[in-house]
Amino acid sequence: MHDLWIFFLKKRAFTYMLMFALTTVGLYTLVAIPKESSPEVVIPIGVVSTTLRGAGAEDTEKLITNKIEDEVANLDNIDTVTSSSREGVSLVTAQFAASADIDQSIQDLKDAVDRAKGALPSDAGDPNVIKINFADQPVLIVSVSVDLPAGALGELSDDLKDEIKSIKGVSKVSVSGTREKEVQIVVKREALLNYGLRVEQIVGALASANASFPIGNITVSDINYPIKFAGSIDEASMLPDIEIVAQSGAPVRLRDIATVVDGLAVPTSFSRASVDGNPSTQAITLSVYKKSGGDVTKITSDVRQKLEDLKATSLAGAEVVVSFDRGELVAKDLRDLTRVGLETVLLVMLVLVLTIGWRESIVAALSIPLSFVIAFIGLYASGNTINFISLFSLILAIGILVDSGIVVTEAIHTRVRTHGSAEEAAKASIREYAWPLIAGTMTTVAVFAPLFFLSGIVGKFIASIPFTIIFVLFASIVVALGMVPLIAILFTREHKSRFEDIQEEYSERVKDWYKEFLGKMLDHRRTQNIFLSCMFGGFILALMLPVFGLVKVQFFPSGDQDFVYVQIERNEGTPLAITDLSARAVEEVLYDAPYVESFVTTVGESSGFSESGGGAGGKLANITVILKKERTLNSEEAMEDLRVRVRPILDAKITVEQAASGPPSGAPVSIQFSGDDLNDLAIAADSAERVLREIPGTLDVTTSLRNDGTQFTLSVDRAKAAEVGLSAAQVAQTLRAAVSGNIATTIRKGEQNIDVVVKLDLNPDFVNPEDTIKTTIDSVNQIPLPTPNGTVLLGSLITSSVSESRSVIAHEDRKRIASVTAQVKPTATAVEVTDAFKEKEALLTIPEGVVIDYGGESEDVNQSFKEMGLALLAGMALMLAILVLEFNSFRYTIYLLSIVPLSLIGVLAGLALTGQALSFPSMLGIIALAGVIINHAIILLDSVLHRLEHTDEKGSLREVIVEASAIRLRPIVLTTVTTVIGMIPLAGASPMWGPLAFAIMFGLTFAILLTLLLVPILFYRWPGKKYAHLKHEHPHADRSWKERGVSLLRKLLALLRRWTRRAVR
Repeated sequence: MHDLWIFFLKKRAFTYMLMFALTTVGLYTLVAIPKESSPEVVIPIGVVSTTLRGAGAEDTEKLITNKIEDEVANLDNIDTVTSSSREGVSLVTAQFAASADIDQSIQDLKDAVDRAKGALPSDAGDPNVIKINFADQPVLIVSVSVDLPAGALGELSDDLKDEIKSIKGVSKVSVSGTREKEVQIVVKREALLNYGLRVEQIVGALASANASFPIGNITVSDINYPIKFAGSIDEASMLPDIEIVAQSGAPVRLRDIATVVDGLAVPTSFSRASVDGNPSTQAITLSVYKKSGGDVTKITSDVRQKLEDLKATSLAGAEVVVSFDRGELVAKDLRDLTRVGLETVLLVMLVLVLTIGWRESIVAALSIPLSFVIAFIGLYASGNTINFISLFSLILAIGILVDSGIVVTEAIHTRVRTHGSAEEAAKASIREYAWPLIAGTMTTVAVFAPLFFLSGIVGKFIASIPFTIIFVLFASIVVALGMVPLIAILFTREHKSRFEDIQEEYSERVKDWYKEFLGKMLDHRRTQNIFLSCMFGGFILALMLPVFGLVKVQFFPSGDQDFVYVQIERNEGTPLAITDLSARAVEEVLYDAPYVESFVTTVGESSGFSESGGGAGGKLANITVILKKERTLNSEEAMEDLRVRVRPILDAKITVEQAASGPPSGAPVSIQFSGDDLNDLAIAADSAERVLREIPGTLDVTTSLRNDGTQFTLSVDRAKAAEVGLSAAQVAQTLRAAVSGNIATTIRKGEQNIDVVVKLDLNPDFVNPEDTIKTTIDSVNQIPLPTPNGTVLLGSLITSSVSESRSVIAHEDRKRIASVTAQVKPTATAVEVTDAFKEKEALLTIPEGVVIDYGGESEDVNQSFKEMGLALLAGMALMLAILVLEFNSFRYTIYLLSIVPLSLIGVLAGLALTGQALSFPSMLGIIALAGVIINHAIILLDSVLHRLEHTDEKGSLREVIVEASAIRLRPIVLTTVTTVIGMIPLAGASPMWGPLAFAIMFGLTFAILLTLLLVPILFYRWPGKKYAHLKHEHPHADRSWKERGVSLLRKLLALLRRWTRRAVR
């Protein structure tokens, strides 16, 4: 193995060429590799969405959801099936096992849905199966504010949507704030009564009148001519003349019985935008999504350029507001982390300049970019991307990879004087350090490799961390042993300056002090025992810190962001226009907030950044608030201030949140109840909501059943209906057509499909077609129903009552569920709140048959920490195998591995002192720390064993350990100091990664004590049979335990005799 690395040293021209080639290819891959904000988490999940116009939640559950769930639940590799049934919409989510093939799983899901179609109502929409990508959030949100009529605004939005979708890398564009074109036919109730018609007959007549399809071919004079039947309705103006029925030989046309309105569909959303505190104006809001694997920086840049170009044509006079640009955020992260990386390199160089010289600092620093460019090749070839996780991994890797370069550089620096030339010094350094460095690198690889096997979303989310670090580590060992010696030869010179002489002088002083101190430790067994007892006691105390709350526990700490969002929710059944009033009240608050740069309001939808993944309905609204770049408050403080400002608005539930850090997750606190009876679930959820509100630290406590509303229940008298020749189904169809309307046919105009909707004028005084449902239940009772026995009124066949309606009915594994969720204040954690709730569980009212379960961040923390702990144990098992292979000794391997758990003393104490939480990033820091400190211990132990191999029988084990440890003092201290200082920029770069940096900094600082004292003490106390004969007691060593025991016994006996004499006297 030594010959391989020395080969690169001898064949200099080849090595230079290889370095140039790797650098060139690495720089190319850095430019070519896709860039995105966060890793694309690919989990085999599919969602089946089905619509049933006019159906309530319970009807949707019974007629749609249950039927689809019955088929989906029997699929192979299915993990969980969840669903939500709400007014007119069923969503069934199928999550497959993580190991399942996503494309095959989605195809199986489509096949199951096809089998279920036959059992669905005939007027239900076709179920739509989509594949879920957890990175499927908008990469760009743009609002276009322009003063145009509603129809023209819709046409503009269609044009913009087509323009943006044509850009490479864009997968879809969703639009809010516009209305689709729609032809609405409002049937006159009196006309139905006069002509004895039902709404369904009109629907059928219109559908039959719109027909256009090929007929076939005929042959005329030996030439084939195709025949097409042109019976389609191409214009809304053709509709009034359509014959619906003929009575007494006279045709009854549509214009005789209905009003035809060629206009727009009922609005489902409003959108407005405000910039620099100006009043919000009407806008189109476009949410742009990227394709999987697309470069987010290029896609968003191309979209913005396209919008800029359109300002000369279709967007002339319009104001374009970009409320969210993920590409810009990624570019900013790239700049920030690049700056952090450069700061780290400069700090490392500064330390090396002060300790071993400026030439050596350049040599060690060059190992960083060389390792990176090689790692970029590996990342590109393996299909990875540059995202904030992989960028963070690269910064973390700087502190790890520079160790190997420093060790080799320091070794060459030290040996130049003894070997006479830099080349001979380099060869000697390679021979001495190659195996320890390779073993150290492999142990670090071993500790990161188990991270590949973390399950679920979290495992997929952080998969790029082990990928990146392992590539960098392999690159670093190639650079340290194959390239650094060659570079060192060019730069290293014998000491000639006064400054370098002073460095060497102080280095020798420190070495002499360490030798004296370590010698005294080895000479006094009592001191050793106190030291070992302190280590054990400190370890137990450190583990108690999280237990007693001195170190908080949370999943991912939140960081400062450039935007927050406001969620607005009113009671079930609230119309869009009324919800808009609440949204405008919040806008008035935002005008006065000094940290708000702009905002975009969307009424009719919840935010796509929310944990629930968004939703739609007249009761919902959201406002994306863009914060000023220069502001005195961070995003969390801004959220707190906004919560106070909107508190006086009492007519809606208003929450202020920011996008979650880390992998996709649900609400921080989540309590879930499952059972069959909705009333029992409501009782349990209400009691849990009351208890949760009383726990300090909670915010925005809500239950999934809180928005249940009121409904009219119409019950048909089947006997009366049968007497007049009607079935319950016919009555229901007439009701549905009259109230919700039926799509009779579609008019095709260019690329547009315009629906033709038929409904009844339940409100004869309507102005706009959407006003027909602004009526009373008495008007519904007056709907005429033609029967074989004459026309009857609907009210004669039904009875009406008022009952509670369910806005949403949720299922998990085909059982009904209700959930209670909460956000947490910055002063609390989800784990603390959940634990406090569990202590009060006895206060809950839980009916029989209802089961309670816990989820949210607490479940995420428990699951992730459990898997991270197992990953650390698996890494240590791999390290055990590598170290046993290296040292051929279980004894010495255990000595080395013992410093890994003991380093937690420094980690947990450091987190407590800095107020950082024990979180997922800090757990990653502990894993990284394990690999680093083992490297240092390997270097020291290898030095001890190497010197013992060359010690004669009369040698002293104490002297060998002291001398060998002192020889490795400088490389160990240098690598520790450079790594700790190199983490300082990362500690301040982001609140999300601060805990990781602090874990490494404090853990590594404490670990130097373990490496330089604990390992030598353990080796000296228990050297094994091979070296036991070299252990000679120092003349000033402590007496044995036996001698001290005898002495103590004698003192006790003497004391007892004196007490006896006094008692006798």
